Amino acid sequence: MSMVRFAAGVLVGGIMVWLWGDKVRHYADNRTRDIREKAANTLHSVQGKADDVFDTAKDRVHATLQAGRDALRPHIASVR
Repeated sequence: MSMVRFAAGVLVGGIMVWLWGDKVRHYADNRTRDIREKAANTLHSVQGKADDVFDTAKDRVHATLQAGRDALRPHIASVR
């Protein structure tokens, strides 16, 4: 019985997409344009902030590694 219901649902869904697919697609495109625009702007803002965070982290890691190398490197005393 459940297989018959599933097959009927697939058949009805396919007919609906065939008949009204373009209208539904057009409706979805028009109604979601503003939401997609806001989401794209938000992603752009997040990307800019993430770039800044990564640059800062990279500089800090570089400075820390350089300080570690300097601390481990033997100092050569000047001979007079």
